[in-house]
Amino acid sequence: MILLVKPEAADNGFSLDMALKTEPLELEYIKAMLKEYNVESMIYEASFDRRSFDEIFNEYTPDAVAVTGYITQEKLMLSYARRAKALRPGCVTIIGGSHAQLNPERFFDPAVSYICRSDNIYAVAEALKAEGLIPPENGFCPPKLSVIDGLCYPENGGWHKNPMKPFDLNKLPIPDRSAFSTYQDHYRYLDVSPVALLKTSSSCPYHCAFCYGRELNCGTYCQRDLEKIIEELETIPCGNIQIADDDFLYDVPRLKEFMRLLRERNIKKNFICYGRSDFIAVHEDLIRELAEAGFRYIMVGLEAVSDSFLDSYQKHSSQSLNIKTIRMLQKYSIHLVGLFIIDSRFKKEDFRNMRRFIHTHRITYTGVSIFTPIPGTALFNEYRDRLTTENCEKWDFMHLVVKPECMSRFHFYFEYYLLVMDLFRIAQKAGIYSFLRLEDYKNIFLKLLFTDSFKHRTRR
Repeated sequence: MILLVKPEAADNGFSLDMALKTEPLELEYIKAMLKEYNVESMIYEASFDRRSFDEIFNEYTPDAVAVTGYITQEKLMLSYARRAKALRPGCVTIIGGSHAQLNPERFFDPAVSYICRSDNIYAVAEALKAEGLIPPENGFCPPKLSVIDGLCYPENGGWHKNPMKPFDLNKLPIPDRSAFSTYQDHYRYLDVSPVALLKTSSSCPYHCAFCYGRELNCGTYCQRDLEKIIEELETIPCGNIQIADDDFLYDVPRLKEFMRLLRERNIKKNFICYGRSDFIAVHEDLIRELAEAGFRYIMVGLEAVSDSFLDSYQKHSSQSLNIKTIRMLQKYSIHLVGLFIIDSRFKKEDFRNMRRFIHTHRITYTGVSIFTPIPGTALFNEYRDRLTTENCEKWDFMHLVVKPECMSRFHFYFEYYLLVMDLFRIAQKAGIYSFLRLEDYKNIFLKLLFTDSFKHRTRR
């Protein structure tokens, strides 16, 4: 029996988990894959399951525990591996996910048996075969660890990292969503609940300086066949679908064929996806068709309100394209979710300019993220000497991890607080975010303002 663990959100004072709670899609893929080998498994949703990990572990006594998570959950991922070993020393522990893919050395720990850093979920099965937990096919010998795609494992007192290959997403099974209904009321994207995830591509075809998406899957952009996507869509027991691609609005012929197949199969869903302003602004007819096909929310990395900042991010966009995108989505009644970067180079007037831009263009759904160079990317190496913390829980895009260039830490956080409170009031005035309370939100950010600023000052 294999226990698949999705950790709870890190306890760092604020979490996007308040507004974005997603199904454990990567674990549902693994569960479906294990079923192909007649291996029993269960998914433990630590955020929602009322039972503790120890209770689950003692009830099912798993032979292996596989844990996934993001950078802010690094400590939690390791804690689950350590606890599994403490409860059953012979238990095989496996770590995976995007953070482990880019930074496997962060998990070189005695409690970790294997790190699966490839997008290839069948590498998990190969590791389990090597452990004798999945019988080899047709009497073949178990695979050697040294040939398993992207696997990291202890060897001769250190760790060995196998080469990693790009993975063809078309080899993925349809996710096992047998437990979806149990927790569906918890899954949300902003005001949309319940919501299911759909993966139609991996990596990203663009090269934005701040994003780690391009680094995934060996930097190889891969699209799933549309027939496989439609086949999966027809199995999803949910009317709201968040497309989990880094950028869904990329390939025009593919998008048109996708919409044709939706009509042909009479699939009626509400869709949420990511798109770029330099694409949206020049494809008005396509945006109109997307609206008719059920696309209700499009997340757009507007990033900045000046061309100088946009150029520094290598966005290949402009303020004029951003404005055209805003107007176009408003024209076709698609909710724009405007995503902005709070740059470490910001001065007081930059915060004010961003507030003015958002008010002027009536953007009600916004996400403002503090500039955060992600470990495992070239940008991280560029900013390494300016990092102010090594605490992975602070890499949540809500904390400063790089020293501000033009303001004190306290005044940077103060302007950030004023901006966020203003955006929250805009949203609530528009009748959205009713699931959040302004007072709770205010307390969280005040704690961030005073605690993080003064703790940092004390350490120095």
